[in-house]
Amino acid sequence: MKKKVIAVLLSAAMGLSLTACASEEKKNNSVYSITASLSEDKVLTAEVTCKYVNNTDVPLDEVWFHLYPNAYREGAKVCPIADGEVSAAYPNGKSYADLDITSVVVNGSARDITLSGTDENILAVPLGKTLEPTDSVKIGINYTLKLPNVSHRLGYTDKSINLGNFYPIACVYKDGAFVADPYYSTGDPFFSECADYSVEFSAPEKLTGAFTGAVKSKSSENGVTTYSVTAKNVRDFCAVFGEYNKMSGLAGSTIVNYYYYKDSAPESSLNTSIDAVNTFSKLFGEYPYPEYTVVQTSFVHGGMEYPCLSMISDKYAGDSYKDVIVHETAHQWWYAVVGNNEVKHAWLDEALAEYSTMMFYENNEGYKYTFNGKRADALSAYTLYCETYKDNGMGNTSMTRAVNEYENATEYSYMTYVKGALMLDDVRNTVGSGAFKSGLKRYYSGNKFGIAEPQNLIGAMEKASKRRLSALFESWLDGNVKLFSQH
Repeated sequence: MKKKVIAVLLSAAMGLSLTACASEEKKNNSVYSITASLSEDKVLTAEVTCKYVNNTDVPLDEVWFHLYPNAYREGAKVCPIADGEVSAAYPNGKSYADLDITSVVVNGSARDITLSGTDENILAVPLGKTLEPTDSVKIGINYTLKLPNVSHRLGYTDKSINLGNFYPIACVYKDGAFVADPYYSTGDPFFSECADYSVEFSAPEKLTGAFTGAVKSKSSENGVTTYSVTAKNVRDFCAVFGEYNKMSGLAGSTIVNYYYYKDSAPESSLNTSIDAVNTFSKLFGEYPYPEYTVVQTSFVHGGMEYPCLSMISDKYAGDSYKDVIVHETAHQWWYAVVGNNEVKHAWLDEALAEYSTMMFYENNEGYKYTFNGKRADALSAYTLYCETYKDNGMGNTSMTRAVNEYENATEYSYMTYVKGALMLDDVRNTVGSGAFKSGLKRYYSGNKFGIAEPQNLIGAMEKASKRRLSALFESWLDGNVKLFSQH
């Protein structure tokens, strides 16, 4: 995610613009079949059937699901919105979600509804019998969700309805347990595996829907429009609704869609999206999905990435708006295709997305920003940050912390985005541009559709450069590198 704090803080500081073992494409993905209906009064009614495939190497007797919408409920202990962003996120005053799980069924047999976790954010589903590795089970979950009036990943405003993380999604099983982190306000606290999706989504006819994946059919009756959407081998599924205009173009064989409601130069925004897909396909490896959608929406931050879909905040315009488009598009490679634990290793996708944005300008003339300008700005801002905060409790420059271990959004942003990009630039200057770009391609191809760890990136760079780089990475990640001279 391109956090709003990045643009604000860096501009204020320096006048800036700012798996486990990796796997090949799975042949035994879990499959989600979702039927959802959005009412005029912003209530979502949904039936989710998950054909869950045990892709672990151990037998399971239960499956856990994240219930991310419960983070928006009244009384949540861990709120997804930081204290300093509340007034901006809730322009009409506090509003809350209300999630009601009405039934859980396993292979046709009803199960008790058991919620746990810090904020009732986990649904534990007992299977009734042992599920062996590679075997599957069909789990049905019915629920209703009253959406909050909030400018965030999940919620509505008078401009749009964002449906990020709106359905129960299976937790990743790792190191002997399901990973069940709550919805922290810092960073993008998500971690999931690729699956296949078949979604039927109904909404009031006046609204246009944008989705992860491809719309296979669309029909309207009695004031309601129903979309049939499919998405294969994606890490998550997202939908956004609004009274949109739409433009489309091609990036190679990929259809690129742009949905907007107040863009004075929509052709330019679409062309930026196309340029980004073309550039990153050339630099890292081909974009693997048939469609990519960029959606202007109400969002308190700059933008948010989902597979095949990026939310871009309507708070931005002009060159900064395009910059967010480029950053979020980079996440299609670093997060959507190459996954990682965004709670534990936030820098892994954010540093790559931020540095990829810099590389975009290196390969595309005619934009306001340049690679050298972005790099110089990042170095100056990070230097100033270290000098400003070294004596007031924010002098910890470690990048190995989980998102909830940072003091605040400022510290998180400088460490994962700014310092992360500088680290990658140092690696590039150490091994040379050719080896660095080869390492990125190796990392992408070797971790597609899987879950990468930091050692996967380090290993890819070492193989490409034929140099030992662990000490260099560790000096940055552990916080030992604070100030250095620009190359």
